[in-house]
Amino acid sequence: MKMSPPSSQQHKCHPKNIPNTAIKNMLTQAQKRFKPYATVTWLSELLANEKECEYALWKRTHYQFESQPSTYDPSEHDEMLIKRAEKLQNEGFTVSVENQNSFKYKSQNFNICVAGRPDIIAIKDDWAVVEDIKTGKHRNSHIMQVLLYMSILPFAPETQHLFKGHIPHGRLVYRDEILELPKWSVDQKFRQRLWQLMVMLCNSQPPNPTPSQWECRYCKIPFADCPAKLNQGEKAQTILVAVAEK
Repeated sequence: MKMSPPSSQQHKCHPKNIPNTAIKNMLTQAQKRFKPYATVTWLSELLANEKECEYALWKRTHYQFESQPSTYDPSEHDEMLIKRAEKLQNEGFTVSVENQNSFKYKSQNFNICVAGRPDIIAIKDDWAVVEDIKTGKHRNSHIMQVLLYMSILPFAPETQHLFKGHIPHGRLVYRDEILELPKWSVDQKFRQRLWQLMVMLCNSQPPNPTPSQWECRYCKIPFADCPAKLNQGEKAQTILVAVAEK
């Protein structure tokens, strides 16, 4: 017999009282990727230790999830990008921006495709510079992001002709300063950390989840694909949703 809460006061776990976004996350089905895939942005957060849950990145690398709407306003970034590109052109650089710099690099050592799109690539004679524009506060993941660009761009099929096998100079352009990242910033410590991350991501078995209140709150992995992020109350809501839809 199917039981329903009294009509005068719905139970707090009734499906109508569960946020639509939570229900959608619970029910979204992940699609297995043909080949592991990651973006430079995803990798940079773990490399910088700004995120700890390797399971979440492994899952996104091996499975495709429905994109969530973004509230990001790119207007300030775009304005800074235009001004920076104009300045470099006035200094004699040949400049390419954003989509012109997109790449998909298939590693020779690992079964994975890494994609990215640095904001600016500037070339002048034998001098190559890759820059990324940042409008927010300084973060270590920004450095990791540019180091990844510096490491991959000389070998990606779309951009390798620009660098002739040499690691470019890197820059982070903030509102208040420009952070220089010389080519020797891509050092042995960084390479070793990146290698370890690739080994983890290309393993056929996922690492154990390491849930935390902050990471789980903003995690892109739906509830249905990561039971570790659910507390007991959320599990109960999930069960009630499933029952109600039958």
